[in-house]
Amino acid sequence: MNDLQFIVGLGNTETAALSIIPAPSIKARMIDPGFYIIIRDLNGRRRGYILHGPPRAGKPLHVYQTCVEIDYRLRGYAAAAVATLALRATVANCTEINLRCAQDLDAIHFWQALGFQFRQWKVGGRQRKRLIAELYLPLAPVPSGLLRQHSAVLWR
Repeated sequence: MNDLQFIVGLGNTETAALSIIPAPSIKARMIDPGFYIIIRDLNGRRRGYILHGPPRAGKPLHVYQTCVEIDYRLRGYAAAAVATLALRATVANCTEINLRCAQDLDAIHFWQALGFQFRQWKVGGRQRKRLIAELYLPLAPVPSGLLRQHSAVLWR
């Protein structure tokens, strides 16, 4: 099973919590350019993922979707993956990391525990119409000399 099959399969198990992103969009917008992180357990098995947009200097990095197998939540795997994402965004000199999370999901507490701050509420989805929190994590700029030394390490 490749990363795309894993992401689509896991996403299909969590349809109540996740917005639907078609597999061709995931492949073209995130998998092919490498804008994703696979969350792995201590044995290296895939247990979740983070899908994100392109990291661009001076712009926010947007997280489109995060999902972790239910039996592997609250074990630190997702927090480690978010740390990798924050490092990736910082090295690219992104200004912040943005994401949206439904008010009724336990994940909102996860993001806030990692330092994400509340920006505003939006009504989300045509069918569910639940409240969606827009959250962000501010990032500090990195000196350019440090970027040149370490940027190659962060990509696959």
